[in-house]
Amino acid sequence: MSSLTETAYYTRRTINWTIIAVVGYIILRMFWGILINVYVTVFPPKAPPPNHAFGTLPTLKFPASAASPSGQLVYQLQTIQGSVPDASPSANVYFMPKTGSNLLALSTAQTFAKRLGFDITPISDPSNNNVYRFDDPTAPLRHLWYDVVSTNFIIRYDFQQDAGLFLNNVVPTAGAAQSEAKNLLQTYGLYPADFAGGDVTVTFYKVSANNLVPVSSQSQADAVRVDFYRPYIASTPVVTGVTGGPISIIFSGSQNSKKRVLQFSYTYWPVDYQTIATYPLKTGTQAWQELESGGGYVLHYPKGLLITVRNVYLAYYDSLDPQTYLQPVFVFEGDDGFMAYVPAVSPEYVDSTR
Repeated sequence: MSSLTETAYYTRRTINWTIIAVVGYIILRMFWGILINVYVTVFPPKAPPPNHAFGTLPTLKFPASAASPSGQLVYQLQTIQGSVPDASPSANVYFMPKTGSNLLALSTAQTFAKRLGFDITPISDPSNNNVYRFDDPTAPLRHLWYDVVSTNFIIRYDFQQDAGLFLNNVVPTAGAAQSEAKNLLQTYGLYPADFAGGDVTVTFYKVSANNLVPVSSQSQADAVRVDFYRPYIASTPVVTGVTGGPISIIFSGSQNSKKRVLQFSYTYWPVDYQTIATYPLKTGTQAWQELESGGGYVLHYPKGLLITVRNVYLAYYDSLDPQTYLQPVFVFEGDDGFMAYVPAVSPEYVDSTR
């Protein structure tokens, strides 16, 4: 009998000590995890030094027409921080592969033109040997310009010469326009996989003096524009050198398929997200001084020459012109829609002759 009592006693002790050991292990593990997190927060690991594996980078290609007046502007900084925030000391730069011309390039363009209802007879562009124009024999105001090397294109309908186009015009709602634009891209295999998750914006326009000007609602509109943007890359936004996205479609309210699309602008440069190099960046103060001295590129001009800058951040610049690398820029935003870019990569790693 005593043997059974002793066995029960030692069994209970073993169970109790086992429970205490398990609870102690869990508590120690939790405290160890907390200590590690605190240590990493107080003493964060240093980022590896920039490897500038692509060598010297070419200068970013900004549209030339908009940069010259920036030297006349006077800037004042009114950010939340009270100063220009510094970005990280370095950033990724991504390789952008390009396809060269081939013997089938023009044939591919003609096939695409035919699918869209254009005559397949190419008309060369004297200003660019890679670009051909295709006309629509059934709609003389409708034209396609196609780059046989990049496969980028633009379709335009000359609405200014069609006086009756906007009579009895029923402009689609924002949701309907967005769905129609996505369907158009998908139908022709033009929706890039790496645009999935990017912003899509819808803007209504009214015709004024043969120009399209933005309005606030569908009820005022003669047309609607849908813009597609790249999603953030590693938590960093992507900007372009034009107002709107690199892919945009403007719809009228016409039920005539040849007059439905007033403009279809398509610029897409693939990015190799696996081929990366890191480069040191300018400080925020250096970028601000460059902007003040007339450098950088002004995308949106305000009404006056006095600029109040409210926000500064880092972004990637997706040019309309072909580039070999996707590089970061400092973005300066201010009152009255002001927006300007300053190249962010440290100047010793940029070749101004390229």
